[in-house]
Amino acid sequence: MATVDLEGLGKSYQGGVRAVEGVDLSIADGEFIVLVGPSGCGKSTILRMIAGLETVSDGEVRIGGAVVNRLEPGERDIAMVFQNYALYPHMSVRANMAYGLKNQGTPKDEIARRIAEAARTLQLEAYLDRKPRQLSGGQRQRVAMGRAIVRDPKAFLFDEPLSNLDAKLRSELRTEIKSLHRRLGATFIYVTHDQVEAMSLADRIVLMNGGRIEQIGTPMDLYARPASRFVAEFIGTPPMNILPAESPAGRALAAGARLPAGTEWLGVRPEALAPARTGGLTGQAGLIEALGADMLVHLIAEGHDHPVVLRLHGAAEVREGERLTVAPEPGSLRAFDGEGRALAAAKTFAKRLGAQPRAVSCGRPAT
Repeated sequence: MATVDLEGLGKSYQGGVRAVEGVDLSIADGEFIVLVGPSGCGKSTILRMIAGLETVSDGEVRIGGAVVNRLEPGERDIAMVFQNYALYPHMSVRANMAYGLKNQGTPKDEIARRIAEAARTLQLEAYLDRKPRQLSGGQRQRVAMGRAIVRDPKAFLFDEPLSNLDAKLRSELRTEIKSLHRRLGATFIYVTHDQVEAMSLADRIVLMNGGRIEQIGTPMDLYARPASRFVAEFIGTPPMNILPAESPAGRALAAGARLPAGTEWLGVRPEALAPARTGGLTGQAGLIEALGADMLVHLIAEGHDHPVVLRLHGAAEVREGERLTVAPEPGSLRAFDGEGRALAAAKTFAKRLGAQPRAVSCGRPAT
């Protein structure tokens, strides 16, 4: 196992296009790090530079303290799991898992022992003699993980491994990958565009934006203390509501509180809005999405162009057309400046501001 350190990491392509710019990141031995962000943000490029599949334009990649910029992928002692499985179709599961070990000259009895252990861990014992075409998508991805496990590398790299699977399989394999990390205690570096995967898997999340790191922290850090509007709107389902601070809706949400200097935008999570008798933001319930235990209410707020979304318990009695008054829970409101940066005073401000939720304030449906 090993630490992985990136220092001033950058990547340029032909024509001067910068895909990655000045990335500094230290990953502890045994840590589960998830690189997440929209398409084209540089997350997969970083992973490929760590693996040696892309050359490094600037900076250094260190694995276990050693600079590996000039080492070939096979010399870095890492294993990579791809979204397309990258299995040899003419080989059995057993042969696919053994391939890398045979090339390294590993003794046959050691290969057999490692394959048996990995197959047991990944529930593949019954499939070792099958070909990839005889397996489901989830089973193929398990084989790809097994091929990585048997190598006992210093670090595991995962490039969107679940993106080709359906929702049920993604959920199942997320759990398996998390359990696998706990069993192995290895360094995992995982790339995804799915913030749900990032939140559920990571010890720390690295959120990328335009080739740069937007914020690094635990899942709860990014959820509860976003460093920018970009983070606030990327993390969370549904994303944080953002309102202009000086709009009628923004002023109603702030309920006359003194805003931090430079506040241009206010943000509040849908689950942090609750019905209130007085004060807060008033509007009309528009679209209602029933999600079983919860419901999402799209509030058409007075003085705001876009619906404000709130998440309520599924037992709440709200009908389309009803008038509601909602207020943020204590400590939940965030303030951002004109550039979208979170304001340092926002935490103090949020603690002062919150209104205690009470009962639903309903009026008759609009006619």
